Amino acid sequence: MRFSASIASGCPSLARRVILHLDMDCFYAQVEMIRNPELREKPLGVQQKTLMVTCNYVARKLGVNKCMSIREAREKCPQLVLVSGEDLTHYREMSYKVTGLLEEFSPRVERLGFDENFIDITELVEKRLRDPQCGGAMEASGHVYNQQVPDASDWTHQRLIVGSQVAADIRAAVYSQLGLTGCAGVASNKLLSKLVSGTFKPNQQTVLLPESCSCLINSLNHVHRIPGIGYKTAQRLEALGLGSVSALQSCPITVLEKELGAAVAHRIQMLSRGEDDSLVTPTGPPQSLSEEDSFKKCCTVSDVSAKLEELLRLLLSRLSADGRSAHTLRLTIRQFTPTNKYFNRESRQCPIPVKVAQSRSGSAAVVSALMELLMKLFEKMIDVKMPFHLTLLNVCFSNLKASRSSASSRCSIGFYLTQKKLSKPLRKDSESLRSVSDTAMAPSCTPHTACPQGTEPNVGFAMDCKESVDGDAVSSLPKSVDVNVFSQLPVELQKELMSEWKNQKITPKIQTKKFQDKGKTSKGQRSSAASHPNSLLKYFKPN
Repeated sequence: MRFSASIASGCPSLARRVILHLDMDCFYAQVEMIRNPELREKPLGVQQKTLMVTCNYVARKLGVNKCMSIREAREKCPQLVLVSGEDLTHYREMSYKVTGLLEEFSPRVERLGFDENFIDITELVEKRLRDPQCGGAMEASGHVYNQQVPDASDWTHQRLIVGSQVAADIRAAVYSQLGLTGCAGVASNKLLSKLVSGTFKPNQQTVLLPESCSCLINSLNHVHRIPGIGYKTAQRLEALGLGSVSALQSCPITVLEKELGAAVAHRIQMLSRGEDDSLVTPTGPPQSLSEEDSFKKCCTVSDVSAKLEELLRLLLSRLSADGRSAHTLRLTIRQFTPTNKYFNRESRQCPIPVKVAQSRSGSAAVVSALMELLMKLFEKMIDVKMPFHLTLLNVCFSNLKASRSSASSRCSIGFYLTQKKLSKPLRKDSESLRSVSDTAMAPSCTPHTACPQGTEPNVGFAMDCKESVDGDAVSSLPKSVDVNVFSQLPVELQKELMSEWKNQKITPKIQTKKFQDKGKTSKGQRSSAASHPNSLLKYFKPN
């Protein structure tokens, strides 16, 4: 009881949370069965190289398990149907469809790999509890952990039971719209919801009430089973004699602090007690895109080059579909050593030249430029004059930023200034445009796009806004700008927009190493408009 009281006490906003963890059943296998329904009733395995990464439940009943070698799997189940899972495209696409569907229920969805998501359903639960038709129903959907009987008069029980009903609705929607089944766990925090979601499998769900929290957390047979405690930390704990959950719970905090530092010590001891105050953080678009391949042996420069180009082309295709531009390129390799086959990765990265980053993805020039960078990174890690043995290559694009979009993008104020199709051409009326500054705007530069790092605005531009200017300046405006709409803006807004848009016009000639290294402008030059704290553009930058 002492344990459950600590969970329920504290910050009310944390105490009232209802968190759902959704884990798709044998995800890769399900995607393959959706693509080919004839495989549903057959024992199916998805392989990568010589390993079974997952299999359906028909195969599991016949003794096949994920992470089993292909050879062993065939021995246990000769009729096993194998499908290659080397290409992740279909799994990735389905994964984002699942996340997108979950976001229709709650904006607070956090991805964990391809097949898991956390969803904060607190607001959905509260909305149902306010509904008179809800009637305070205390019938749980699915299982209640430890067969605990809910107390209808307990406020926390009510919320979690309604949370189980919400979870059932979400799972039903995922199945009806995407054809996927999954297991769900409902609890008061992320840690407990993840632990309880796997209690009953497949295609089932479990709700955890506070009084059963200690029973769940102490059922774990080792500290490495606690989400948030990694392999190396678990090893260090075991060296201290803290391999069991109960031992970690009762260990003096000073001992842990001495070994792991104060922050980590307090964090893992809280986790060992089932306490987790971390929030469900909406993941948003991925912060990086990567493709990798593993193999038994790659030992020539020509083989490395061929594999890198294959990975690069796949990555450029994904980047094109993503719509953003990448500004950092990273290469990761894994060298074979007899003593450490899996963890000796090494990486190098470099910036992607602005001209390449803004070019059309997949073009021959872009591929050639990026391949040159990749091979230079490779040669920084490997002496190609000496024998080498690689078992993995990974190419990654990071530092993803919104590409310079046209005025049609709704993220840009230019969208609202774009003229609609007119039956007659616009008349350039100087009287209606007296507040437009006598200068040219850069058509390719939208308000939410700042000058790339390491470049400076056009120092030759001298802004001289006047209350009244010659209407002939309209001739320098882009054709896509609706002049009548622009003219209706307040004078000061017109001035600031014109100034900032013009300041974003790039003059490569003024790039210097000083500017690239320090990001500073010389005396009298204008800094990037979007970076100024009082800049109007900050209100138009995407979140």
